[in-house]
This record gives sequence, C-alpha cells and structure tokens, in this order.
Amino acid sequence: MTESLPFGKMNIVFVASECTPWSKTGGLGDVVRDLPIELAKRGHRVMSIQPRYDQYRDGWDTSVVIDVPIGPKGNTTEVRFFHTWAKGVDRVFVDHPVFLEKVKGKTGNKL
Repeated sequence: MTESLPFGKMNIVFVASECTPWSKTGGLGDVVRDLPIELAKRGHRVMSIQPRYDQYRDGWDTSVVIDVPIGPKGNTTEVRFFHTWAKGVDRVFVDHPVFLEKVKGKTGNKL
C-alpha cells in the first residue's frame, strides 16, 4: 500500500557513498546528512541509502536479505539492509562484506 502525501509533497530518495555521522570523507557526507533533514521539515518523505561501513549503534537489522546477481555466470551475493530513523529521515544502510573490507584495509581493524 502506498502512503499518500499532501499535495505538492514528494517521496525523495538520496543514494550516496557516505552520510555523516556514519561515514565521511568529504563534503558529500554533510550534504546527505543535512539536505534530507531540511526537506523532511518541509513535509516531504525522505530516505537516504548508503553503504554500511561499520557497526552503527543506531542501525537495526531489518532482516531483509536479497541475492544480487554478479558477473555473467549467474552467481549471486547476499546483501542485507539496516535501518535507522532520525529527524524525520529514514536512513538505510546496505550491508555487504566488501564494505567492511574497505574499512579493514584503511584502519587495519576487522569489525
């Protein structure tokens, strides 16, 4: 069932590689943190989707697991989704081991 929004309001989704405070390497993380909050204040339904690079204390496991096709041979890989809601914005984190490997490669730590 689709949620009905008031006239002139939109469903808006941001997809980015980072979102402050969970991950940040430059200004994009700040934009993906702040712009959705401001749009939600104006009555829009807003969501951001970004990789889950770490164990985020406020992100809960949605139990949604999908198999994503990779490569030409019909192989798949499992992807999970975590979620948090704050300041009127849904934050969805895409969980796959490759994201955690990137953190380990930079910090030497394994989560």
